[in-house]
Amino acid sequence: MTVISRRTALKLLTLSAAALALPATARRLPPAVAVERALFPQSVASGDPQPGSVVLWTRLAPAAWGQDVVLEVAEDPGFEAVRVERAFRVGPATDGCLKVKVQDLEPDRAWHYRFVAVGEDGVQRASPAGRTRTAPAPDADRDLRFAVMSCQDFNGRWYNTLLPLLGQELDAILHLGDFVYETTGDPSFQDGAGRRIVFEDADGALSLGDGGFQAARSLDNYRQLHRDYRTDPVLQQLLESAPLIAIWDDHEFADDSWQDVATFHDGRRDERDATRRRAAEQAWFEYMPADLGGGFEGASVDDGALHPNARIWRDFRFGKRAALAFTDYRSARPDHLVPEDAFPGGLAYDEPALREALPKIGETFEEWRPRLQPYVHLSDPDHRRWRRPLARALTRAYRAEGLATDVVRRRVRAILSEPIALPVANAILAKHDAGAPFFLDAGQIPETDDMPRGLSWAGVGKSRLFDAVGSRYFVLAEGYGLLAALRAAEIGSALGEVQSAWLDATLARHADADWRFIGSSVSFTPLRLDLRRPEVQAPPAWAHEVLLNVDHWDGFPVEREAWLDRFAGPGAVLLSGDIHASFASQHRKSVVEFTVPAVSSKPLGAILARNASGDEATRAAGARLAEHLDGLLRAGYPGLRYAQTRRNGTVLLEVGQDTLVARYFEIEGERVGECLYDDPAALAGALREAWFRVEREPGRLLLEPIGARSPAFTR
Repeated sequence: MTVISRRTALKLLTLSAAALALPATARRLPPAVAVERALFPQSVASGDPQPGSVVLWTRLAPAAWGQDVVLEVAEDPGFEAVRVERAFRVGPATDGCLKVKVQDLEPDRAWHYRFVAVGEDGVQRASPAGRTRTAPAPDADRDLRFAVMSCQDFNGRWYNTLLPLLGQELDAILHLGDFVYETTGDPSFQDGAGRRIVFEDADGALSLGDGGFQAARSLDNYRQLHRDYRTDPVLQQLLESAPLIAIWDDHEFADDSWQDVATFHDGRRDERDATRRRAAEQAWFEYMPADLGGGFEGASVDDGALHPNARIWRDFRFGKRAALAFTDYRSARPDHLVPEDAFPGGLAYDEPALREALPKIGETFEEWRPRLQPYVHLSDPDHRRWRRPLARALTRAYRAEGLATDVVRRRVRAILSEPIALPVANAILAKHDAGAPFFLDAGQIPETDDMPRGLSWAGVGKSRLFDAVGSRYFVLAEGYGLLAALRAAEIGSALGEVQSAWLDATLARHADADWRFIGSSVSFTPLRLDLRRPEVQAPPAWAHEVLLNVDHWDGFPVEREAWLDRFAGPGAVLLSGDIHASFASQHRKSVVEFTVPAVSSKPLGAILARNASGDEATRAAGARLAEHLDGLLRAGYPGLRYAQTRRNGTVLLEVGQDTLVARYFEIEGERVGECLYDDPAALAGALREAWFRVEREPGRLLLEPIGARSPAFTR
């Protein structure tokens, strides 16, 4: 084993690779150095490839912190033609992570790299070798191949869906978010059996739910998520083979988050936590080989690069063939339009407000009046006698939610001081009377023709005091559509003004590319379900047309349609994730979208089936909904060409000059709970593929299924 001194290591050559390969006499390390994975437990990765640069990454185990770590970049896998040698040191400031940007590389070629730890005794121990690739030069004219993925839960799940990507010659791996999950066993979507994260800093984590699971809060919690996820051998092998381009979604911080606000408690308490958000971002910048956020060469992540200043949107050019713009949906977006703690009987808009606002969106109050709910003022003499029974019922309901007495009192007082939708008021009174002695019966408030009408939160789908249903999920399509149209001008952009301006400029700057790809962590595809269809056999309370998930772009339909119109000008292929399902959509004549399934997280259909609750009839209807979900989604949106909600998977994009092929590699969700890493026969039997082609014509992108066929692609 060759030995060099620390003093010699500290004199290693510059990081620039502008010179030719180093002569043997200039080398400080031999080509052959023994690999010791225990010193590099998260292996290596590369990312953010440009024609002349790439970011290289590793993490050194704590036992070797303070030692010299030498980065080598070579033209060959044997490390005979070394272009870069340079020494660094890492420690607790970055949790042992080392992120280095190597510049002055030639475009469009493979590079081999490794990190070598040099002990106090001079003994050298290497990381696994990685292979990366610089992007083609702007004038290069060749085809491309990208892997696209999203949502890789570690808890009780295995990354079998990554196996078909191993051995592919990739230009880049595009990860659209949810690289880690902040919870350690949320029973609504995570499995309790199998491998699982257990926080070492349990006191620094948030304890949630009756099952005793936790969510990350401290910096060590978030770092541990990245540490543990990156120990998976298949994920390591994939990241060792090609550069990664990643963005975050919500679970890198908190489920369904916006800005620095989590939604675990559905409005029962204020969940804004800037310190927690900054911890999540710091860990992401440390562990991702992204040319963002500082934290290079063993230095701490730049404090000024964290929330509220974090910026992860960026664009890449791969020769003439493709331009890629990656966006951030979470950091600047406003709150969900329907507050999780909205009282169902409260009004989003009363009649005077609607009469003023509806003409501004091309509607009239008279047209909408039959679809709005009558409401009452309990301060009116005719309705005052119902004030006390409503107060008693509401007080009991809010106490049952675990709220403190003073909080309950304030909420009830506020509700009774405002108009209440008549159907909600009468439903509460009926429940009151069912449990009250006869002499306390309140009876129902009679409806009269002259009652004013408004848009209540119940008219948007809210039916409980604190709930994601009716606020983030399963909202009434008609009522929510009206609310979104009325609020569009006042809520601002989901992407924020600065990012929106950047995206517009990026589309214009790359107008000459053959293909323009937009990476979004959430899908633009509408998820509209008509639960009145006979196959659902829905109970009356369900029998409506609903939007399944307004945490996605369905939550901002006016802005979504505006973006789709802007994308249609130059033409674009949208790449999205988060929803744990596969979709292929034709949004406009020149806008298509591929929504990728989850790598390992529980598929959408399985989540719906698992969370169906209530009485026997409701549970049965939930099972039927999950069973027929794919067909309901296709029926709800004519642009949806493919919908699959029961399988995990990844997508391989093959990009030619005028033809793009998307290959979906999919595995039944149950098989992701098994480790198939050493069972290729079982993997082959479980694997399903769906192929789609996009033909590029003047002013048109035509999406069509093609089965297992692909045109020839050249390098």
